[in-house]
Amino acid sequence: MSALPPEVLTWIYEQNPDIEDIEDFEDIDPDLDLFDTRLVNSLSLIEFVVVIERASGQVIDRRQLRTEDFQTLRTIQEKFFGGSTEADTAAASATVTEAG
Repeated sequence: MSALPPEVLTWIYEQNPDIEDIEDFEDIDPDLDLFDTRLVNSLSLIEFVVVIERASGQVIDRRQLRTEDFQTLRTIQEKFFGGSTEADTAAASATVTEAG
């Protein structure tokens, strides 16, 4: 299974400069609800979709957007990047942390 591209996590970090206030965010839980934690909201969702489109190389039909597809890193991985593992997500998070 492929790793979640670092640019997806980078976008989350850039949109949330106070991210260090979230406990253990270096190891992003792949099941963390991005909307409940307000890391992604309805206003930023379209921009997030564009980031995912660029990273995945596919166009996401805006008419068929479902917030459930963007709820967690795991659902994003499964829907747009062909799978999910906690190790892959942790590796992508570490890459962002090192670059950040």
